[in-house]
Amino acid sequence: MKKIENPKRSRAVRLATLGSLGIAAVSGTVYVSRMFTDPTSSVTMDVYIASVAALCALCAMFAALSFFAGVDESEDYVFQETHIDKLTGFHTRVAMIGYIAESMAKVLKSGKAQFLIDVDIDRFKQINDQIGFEEGDELIVAAGERLRDFFGEDAKIGRMGAGEFAVILDDEVEDFEGMLDRLVERLMEPYRLKTHHQTVTFSAGVVAMPKDGRDPLQLVRRANLALQRARAEGVGGWTCFESEMGRVADYRHWVESELTDAIDRGDFVLYYQPQLSLKGERIVGYEALIRWQHPQRGIIPPNEFIPVAEESGMILQIGKWALHQGCHDARLLPEDTYVAINLSPVQFSDRNLTETVHQALEESGLPAHRLELEITETAMTMDRVEARKVMASLADMGVQIAIDDFGTGYSNLSYLMDFTFHKLKIDRSFVCRLQEDDTTGAVISTIVGLSRALGAETLAEGVETADQATLLRAAGCDSVQGFHYARPAPLSTFVSANDADARLLPKAVGATYH
Repeated sequence: MKKIENPKRSRAVRLATLGSLGIAAVSGTVYVSRMFTDPTSSVTMDVYIASVAALCALCAMFAALSFFAGVDESEDYVFQETHIDKLTGFHTRVAMIGYIAESMAKVLKSGKAQFLIDVDIDRFKQINDQIGFEEGDELIVAAGERLRDFFGEDAKIGRMGAGEFAVILDDEVEDFEGMLDRLVERLMEPYRLKTHHQTVTFSAGVVAMPKDGRDPLQLVRRANLALQRARAEGVGGWTCFESEMGRVADYRHWVESELTDAIDRGDFVLYYQPQLSLKGERIVGYEALIRWQHPQRGIIPPNEFIPVAEESGMILQIGKWALHQGCHDARLLPEDTYVAINLSPVQFSDRNLTETVHQALEESGLPAHRLELEITETAMTMDRVEARKVMASLADMGVQIAIDDFGTGYSNLSYLMDFTFHKLKIDRSFVCRLQEDDTTGAVISTIVGLSRALGAETLAEGVETADQATLLRAAGCDSVQGFHYARPAPLSTFVSANDADARLLPKAVGATYH
């Protein structure tokens, strides 16, 4: 659609209107002047009145033309402002609601299904805060261009939110599931911005018309519910709407409303899972795992509240508390062991991270080498330049760094050469398949070899059987953790209960680190 400027009257029409008014005014002045200075003037009153009336009529005609021309321009301008997104050129949310209604009418008439796809950049708010609004806009435009290239110029694409897009598709797409896989994969390829390469993840939700509803607003909401489910299930996924998702959304809303009170009440506690060296199977460290002890509902698992905390930004408060508490707890554990604490991608992008870590170490008195921070490769590759600086600063402090869930994100082995780390954690998805096929064992051996070449250790998580431990030892893995050795448990399980009570932070410490 062509760009419509702010409505203005045509210059020619405005000049004609002003000219007519000017001629009428000048002629009136000349006539009155001649009446008083030249009584013999041949211009009669009738002629004068007729002339002025004609000029006034001409002026009124041009004024009317100007008015209606302005109305037409205003209509186009209002449509442009309300239906076309200025940044991407896509349809706005208002326009897409209308197009969804039109699509539904066609579906009911023809009987051929159509689909609404909701696609969103994960954690876009945190990314935007990190890289700045200008480059955030650049990222949105680049993602929009990929969508346009993928679906074609004629596709109905709308921008529904900051980094959220919607697409209407008919039922003629071959291999619909394969198409969605390719879409998410294409959108997750690194973006080359003006100052750096940006890696992001996407999630998508799908609804079918009319199966999943007929009301446009309801369809938009259900597509977003499916998107949220896909996001909760992992990186770079898509999900179709299911009826129980409405109940899940209500539960997530309850979780978000309760999180602030949970921080103030001191509901959060840390459980610890030992990490053992495969050389002698002695404990070398403990991974801190957060749990929410709700006063009415009991233990709420992390996978139910961590995604909500990340989206709302409250993960920064929760993560800060966990870091301080973990450092204090570590002083109760044997001096030849460390405590491993997970960093959320939102935490890792926080500009105050190194200061927060330094404060936690200083207040607890824990030597820096006894703290290990686990960072996912997805978080590291979101902004490689900034990530390199942060990891170098942490290493300079003496803090150990482990790359968590290695091999599950958008892997690019070149980034391993750029970052400072001392451990690769092999994801449990590889470990659970060890006894099923030989390929997984070869992959693990390759990761171990790569890690050793880089001067780093390897740790396999999710070890549940003795056979898995044996295979990992044969592959050269350095250390392991999992239910086969110990389940996560409170600190008192591993140290004297009296000492633990004496050295724990106050119960309401969550409010201290807002």
